[in-house]
Amino acid sequence: RNIQDGNPMEIKETTTVEEAIKKSPAVAAVFKKLRLDCPSCRGARADTIMKVAINNGLELKSLLLELNRALKETD
Repeated sequence: RNIQDGNPMEIKETTTVEEAIKKSPAVAAVFKKLRLDCPSCRGARADTIMKVAINNGLELKSLLLELNRALKETD
């Protein structure tokens, strides 16, 4: 595996909400904690984490850190 590929489980700004949630139930819990209806919204299949951050006034870097932290805790 190429080091540049990174961790395939990692959530990135281009990851869709649906892809992120499929990685771990802990990810859905982060959305819920932030009072985001992402898991059940119509855009979950197409909306990226970056779009969620922009649309909800969240800092992208912080959101990604929190989502990936939750993901690591379930490994």
